Amino acid sequence: MNTNVKTKIKKKRNQSNYRALLLPFAVVIILIAAVIWNNVRQETKLPDPDWSRSISTPAQSISAEPTVIKRDDQYYAYTHQKDGLQVTTLDEKLNLLSEKKENLALDERASYWTNGKQIAFISRGELILYEDGKQTVIDKDVDLLADAKDRFAYSKGNEVFVYMPEDGKSQSIFTAKEKLSEISGHPASQSFILTVGEKVEMEAFYLKEADGKYSAQSITRYSKTPTDKIYNFRFAEADDQVHFMYTFYSSKQGTKTFKTFYGAAPTDQLTAIDFSNVKLYSSKLGYEIENPSYQQLNVENNKPIILFAAKGPISTKKEAGNIYKATLNGDKWEAARISTTSDFSVYPIQVDEKTIAWLKAESVSDYRLYLASKDSEIKSASKKIGKQDLYTATFDAFTAFVVSFIAMTNAFIWVVPSVLFLGILYFVRIDVIEDEKPWAKWTAIALFVITQLYVIQSLFNNTFYTLAPKYLTFTGSSFIIPMIVSAIALWVMQVARDKDWGLFAQVSYFIGLTVLFELFVVGTYVY
Repeated sequence: MNTNVKTKIKKKRNQSNYRALLLPFAVVIILIAAVIWNNVRQETKLPDPDWSRSISTPAQSISAEPTVIKRDDQYYAYTHQKDGLQVTTLDEKLNLLSEKKENLALDERASYWTNGKQIAFISRGELILYEDGKQTVIDKDVDLLADAKDRFAYSKGNEVFVYMPEDGKSQSIFTAKEKLSEISGHPASQSFILTVGEKVEMEAFYLKEADGKYSAQSITRYSKTPTDKIYNFRFAEADDQVHFMYTFYSSKQGTKTFKTFYGAAPTDQLTAIDFSNVKLYSSKLGYEIENPSYQQLNVENNKPIILFAAKGPISTKKEAGNIYKATLNGDKWEAARISTTSDFSVYPIQVDEKTIAWLKAESVSDYRLYLASKDSEIKSASKKIGKQDLYTATFDAFTAFVVSFIAMTNAFIWVVPSVLFLGILYFVRIDVIEDEKPWAKWTAIALFVITQLYVIQSLFNNTFYTLAPKYLTFTGSSFIIPMIVSAIALWVMQVARDKDWGLFAQVSYFIGLTVLFELFVVGTYVY
């Protein structure tokens, strides 16, 4: 044979081989891009129409409740670190303005109080007031501290004191029968709530402030066992109504259970508070959220709201310890997710009517302050695609591709009828195979497509219709999508095939392409 003819044939074969590789590769790239883009859209979705995505700050902390104060259109975040407090200043759009460190010897995870100028904290039993670089010991043998609107309370054994920064004096406001186990205030109130007793009977008292004086009212008693307790008492005031909340914890046979109880009563009827179990229901998820923790109680538009942390989905495939906001509508608590952070989030706090802050776990001992806002500009800015969004979307996509191989194991069944048909034909009518009769090829392809349509229905399950984008979840998609994928695979086979390809090669190439394309179109969303 002429050398030039051989060269031309070799070139044509090489071009055919390139087409056989490049065309499927191009289709796969398009399918991968579609999956990644769907993941990006999931990553940049708002957690709720009213709230922005989570906004990171450089404020770091140990596992201790932060404090965020808004003053003069700026936010001042105080986070507890091992050797003091970090003060992070943000502008009204939550952009960083400044950072500084106050080296203070706070007890680990102890509460502190600040009004933006002064900081009160407990250090080895001493109550210290810090201002302008100077530290003054206010009292000694102090156990607990709780902040309020413009003052703070602290306990020594079974006695409670309130400190007024204006006159720099402390006064005793309550004496209990036993040592206090818990005391807390509210940033919008001058009152306090405290609990007494830890072993046999626990009792909660509400210390109501009026005209500079405090009166104590018992609001509940509880006879405890060694495996349960009530704690985390919170309150919020609105007009003449006082709202209360506490957490019930029990541990039985290694299972830990957390329940929230809520009650409210007019100020002059606090002896008749009816506490009821709070069922936190998410209409978006369609079920009750269990084991809430780190609850905070506030009042918004004269309605009580609860901020809390709980495990739940952050996207169609991922779960995290999220921050939720629940509002009481009638007798039902409707919860909406606020955070979009991964891992676990704790200590949610209401900064103002448009801003919520919390800590997100970066590791076992390190946390970072995050915020979410209702501000329309902040919401729009938070939806912009960032490098982390692209990285997460791509990583999740390739993880899904690996898992999708499991979903596609039923593809082995798809090929059985075609293989049996060609095998029988090979032994019975080998001349049909050798002559590459078109009807044999199209019959084998038709058997594969029909079998695929029947078997693939199991992959179009509830998970698929939950995870897949809308353009794959229309009515009849379980039949139409496989047909479209088969048509594309057939077109690629017809364009890429070489004249030297035999019947077996063409059918095998078509089957391989179809399975490959289905892996990315369907298998990715099955698990």
